[in-house]
Amino acid sequence: MLKPQFFGLLTRQDFYTGLVTIAVGAIGLFDIAYGDWRPGPGLGPHAFPQLAYITLVCAGVVIMIEAVFGKSDQFPENLRAVVSTGVALLAIGMGMFWAIGKLGFMVSVCITLIGASFVLTRDPLRHWPSTIVVPVVATAVIWLLFVKLINVPLPRGLLF
Repeated sequence: MLKPQFFGLLTRQDFYTGLVTIAVGAIGLFDIAYGDWRPGPGLGPHAFPQLAYITLVCAGVVIMIEAVFGKSDQFPENLRAVVSTGVALLAIGMGMFWAIGKLGFMVSVCITLIGASFVLTRDPLRHWPSTIVVPVVATAVIWLLFVKLINVPLPRGLLF
């Protein structure tokens, strides 16, 4: 079992990343609650900023917990692999923006998530549930969240 490592916590970059992420989410939630704009009743397009800020706060908490338990700030073993992965993810992201107008948002997101999963997984075909099934399910959840839950229309293309 991992034990918390509070010694040297303030020297870890991930600790501050988590702290800033929580602060940005909290400021956004504070602005929603007390700012100039007021969301209407019920769910709708106004619910998305709240969901995004709550997600930021939760992500910041997870980052800080991992920093406390020493699971962060490890230097990469191979700088070339890190750079090539970053370039591949950037290319996949740019391809998604190109494909949205042609294929539609949902197909583009699904292809992008599958591509990113293949890039980030060591043996993607051996781990096909995480590289293919999870992105398809995530795409369905995104569609359900935006189209059905908060009534935000998504860009359409040739396929959807």
